[in-house]
Amino acid sequence: MSSTDSNINMPKFRSKASAGTRDRWDFRSVNIRFIFASQQWATICLTLILAVIPVGLVHWLPAAAPRHRPAYMYDATISYPIADHDSVPAWASYSIPFILLIITVFVGELLLSKSMHRNITNALTAVLHFIVDAISAFFVALVVQTATKAAIGRLRPDFLDRCKPAAWVDGKYAFQLSIASEADPNCTETDQSLLKDGRSSFPSGHANMSAVLCTYTAGYFLWTIYTRHRSSVFGAFDERKGWWHFLWKDFCHALAMYWILLMLGLSWAIAGSRIVDNKHNPSDVVAGFFLGASVAVVFLLRSIPCLKFIPRYNAQTEEAEFLRGGEADVADNRLPEQELAELGQSHGSHSNGPSHSANAVHPHPRSSKTSLGVQHSISLN
Repeated sequence: MSSTDSNINMPKFRSKASAGTRDRWDFRSVNIRFIFASQQWATICLTLILAVIPVGLVHWLPAAAPRHRPAYMYDATISYPIADHDSVPAWASYSIPFILLIITVFVGELLLSKSMHRNITNALTAVLHFIVDAISAFFVALVVQTATKAAIGRLRPDFLDRCKPAAWVDGKYAFQLSIASEADPNCTETDQSLLKDGRSSFPSGHANMSAVLCTYTAGYFLWTIYTRHRSSVFGAFDERKGWWHFLWKDFCHALAMYWILLMLGLSWAIAGSRIVDNKHNPSDVVAGFFLGASVAVVFLLRSIPCLKFIPRYNAQTEEAEFLRGGEADVADNRLPEQELAELGQSHGSHSNGPSHSANAVHPHPRSSKTSLGVQHSISLN
């Protein structure tokens, strides 16, 4: 097949100069069905299967208890007093970063990157794409954390206070050399869940859960402002517009930078609280922070290019248009109905002859399935 024949069915798209106007941003016109249908459900389901089930097994199966490491009563690293309460509850270590993630993604897609979307349905589709991807990253980091805790079984700094060995009197250790050298002191604590948790020091769950969400948020915001567009989302500095315009742009850049630093600082503060509460050693916190940040970076670097595979919604035809150009605007690539009709007539006139002209262009039928077309339309009915 010649190169001319291979390009016969490739439609030509209008340039930006002739592109149509954007759709009105109206929440009443949001296509909820399209938003959910356009997500990567295979990846989501596989992530849940590989993450949720192992975490549940480790938490609820008695045989999946953490590794039983020796505990020596003369070990000062496990002799810290147990805290009355956590400075940062477990639910706050992930719920607060998750709320900030949602706010950041909504601002990024509906305000800062509004020009990248033809209509609000496409913007909300991108919002859900990043939020679901961040949740997937969270569960992957959680399953790695849970498996590592069970496999290593490192003792928490307050383990002896949890254990309450028989040699302790009124919270103080009555020194006996024979007991002090035992690797497994006789614990008088009857709450087995408390003792099980005391053997789950490495890595820090608070540091891991907060780091994966905060790092994802910081990375997304950094990409949205400085990399997603040809230049900064706030625009370039223009000395012709005066000092106040320059100051305003600089203020916006400063706000963006400190919001990113706030995300990272929040995660680091949550992680540091575990050292203050005698729940983790510094190495546990660093390991948890590194684990969460690493998983977040991997998922974010994957989700950004995957955004180009998500279909774009056409409000006029109420169909999905898959564009092979990445995040190029639908208005810049969509073939109008009038041009489709003209190309259809051109195709009909050439089909009566024995051969095709080299310059002939034929439209893609909306129901056709081909790997050569630049645009594919998928009916939602």
